[in-house]
Amino acid sequence: MNSVASGSSVSGLKKTGRKRSTAALAVVGALAVSLLVGSPAVADSTSFDIAVGTAPHDIAVAGNGDVYVATDSGVSVIDADTRKATTVDVGGIAQGVATQGSGRAYVSVAGKAGANGSVVIVDGATVVGRVKTGPDPRAVAVNEVTWKVYVAYSNGITVIDPWAGHSAVDIPYYNSTPRRMVIDASRNKVFVPIGGVLTVIDGQTNDKTVYVFGAGNAVDHAVNTRTNEVYRTLAGSFIDSPQSQVGLVDESNHASNLYQANDTFGKVAVDSWTGTVYVESLGATGNSSVVLVNPPTRSKIAQISLPSQPTSLAVDSTRHRTYATLSRGGVSVIDSSNTSVVVRTGAQPVAVAVHEYTGTTYVANSGSASVTVIQPADPQPVKNDFNGDRNADVLARDGSGALWLYPGDGAAGWLDRRQVGQGWNIMTALLAPGDFNGDGKSDILARDNTGVLWLYGGNGAAGWLPRVQAGQGWNGMTSITGVGDFSGDGYPDVAARDSSGVLWLYPGNGKGGWLTRVQIGSGWSGMTDILGVGDFNTDGASDVAARDASGRLWLYPGNGAGGWLPQVQYGQGWNGMTAVFGPGDFSGDRKPDVMARDSSGALWLFSGSGGAKWPIGSVIGQGWNGMTAIL
Repeated sequence: MNSVASGSSVSGLKKTGRKRSTAALAVVGALAVSLLVGSPAVADSTSFDIAVGTAPHDIAVAGNGDVYVATDSGVSVIDADTRKATTVDVGGIAQGVATQGSGRAYVSVAGKAGANGSVVIVDGATVVGRVKTGPDPRAVAVNEVTWKVYVAYSNGITVIDPWAGHSAVDIPYYNSTPRRMVIDASRNKVFVPIGGVLTVIDGQTNDKTVYVFGAGNAVDHAVNTRTNEVYRTLAGSFIDSPQSQVGLVDESNHASNLYQANDTFGKVAVDSWTGTVYVESLGATGNSSVVLVNPPTRSKIAQISLPSQPTSLAVDSTRHRTYATLSRGGVSVIDSSNTSVVVRTGAQPVAVAVHEYTGTTYVANSGSASVTVIQPADPQPVKNDFNGDRNADVLARDGSGALWLYPGDGAAGWLDRRQVGQGWNIMTALLAPGDFNGDGKSDILARDNTGVLWLYGGNGAAGWLPRVQAGQGWNGMTSITGVGDFSGDGYPDVAARDSSGVLWLYPGNGKGGWLTRVQIGSGWSGMTDILGVGDFNTDGASDVAARDASGRLWLYPGNGAGGWLPQVQYGQGWNGMTAVFGPGDFSGDRKPDVMARDSSGALWLFSGSGGAKWPIGSVIGQGWNGMTAIL
């Protein structure tokens, strides 16, 4: 099989947010570049402020969307649905907060009247436990793999193990209270920078290793959760050691220098999808900025000036936005085009947290006892979300031609099905390309028995807009599938195989129409199924999967510019499946999945893991053999 595009020309269109740098596929006609491919993004809009306890100073968002705010009055819990805050008395001043799983939070509390500190376990607005720590506990961090909780106190770290009855172990050493901890869950390591010293704690044994950096001070660490790379900043002194450094920490916990400058480096954050590292930088004259560093080239991408010194730094890796709260008020939002705008906040913003699934950002304002809620101006549509709840759904046509919506619950389960159409048995092909017409809602393309292709625009509420003809002459195609943004221009595309086995890419124009088609392969007639699976290997580019006649399943990774990387066999024995399709992220872990129906009518979910290893399947339904199409 030849998977290389033949006879295609290339142009210099650049797609940002890709791990690889490749030329984009040339297309004919006007090309409107989307927000995530380098054009200036619409500024985030401040929605409203929520009153919380006195002097909020730390904030965290749980997986269910609830927000926990550490304040002098206790912990304020903002309900994800009502957006109202309830302040819970935790027996002292809430110092630091971190969330675990979907909704639970761990809050460090300085005891009253000199009493020893503790960590209070809060679930919603209810205190469900308390664990003693060392004195004056501050920062809290959670390992999302082991679920162990790490609490920095006045001269050490308390480690809490939820699996052992919340037993606590103290690791003493420090002369002052650590203000920052970063966890590399893949290596089970905890990085604790303080002054010129870095302590690395082994999460398995609780053993610690101390590193001293001489004239430089270890300021901060950040973890790329997708590649598991750890970055650290080392701040130099304008007098003793003027060079500050950004380093990549290796398996031995030593850092190789990626970038250095005469400014003083501070906080660091990383976009886990693009790999870009964001570094707080303070110049000799007091000017503040954020330096963007590209680790592979060990070079500076850009340096963005800030109105005042940042008090915290956070990255939304899904939408490629970086938030820097500013000491003089406001938050600077840096978008994917490296353009910065300042959005209003309350007084004295000190901490920021992003719910990456929804893109909602929360800023704790110490001076106004409030949390500013910032909504993304352009939330990205969820593939196969037909009812508007931002969970992937499944559509199925039964033998009578009725079309049914099976809403997903966002956690690999189902809500009640509902009929969303009838008379669909005249359609010879159905596919879900995503938001094909550019209105932010998932759509359907359907080919009728005369070869006409119709666009059924979704209305975002389990219904359809009036259908629009999107093409004709498609009866010569033996397979049609939505392949996401395969060309790299920001718009969903369609791939189709003709009767000779040639695979064609039909790039969408983002408005319900097409750019000029391009051949992207030949020899595909041996494939019994071709399906778009989104960015299945999590390298930033859309991929295609195909099943051959012998039952082997192959992944054809896209290169992000309308071409291919080497194919990978992902399994065998798939000839027992009577339907295979890609619904998007049905399991709710933000990684695309694959579904398949076997000969008994059982529906299987293969939850994508984002890597080369094929996931283990699980049955999520029975009785699907009556369906003539599933997408």
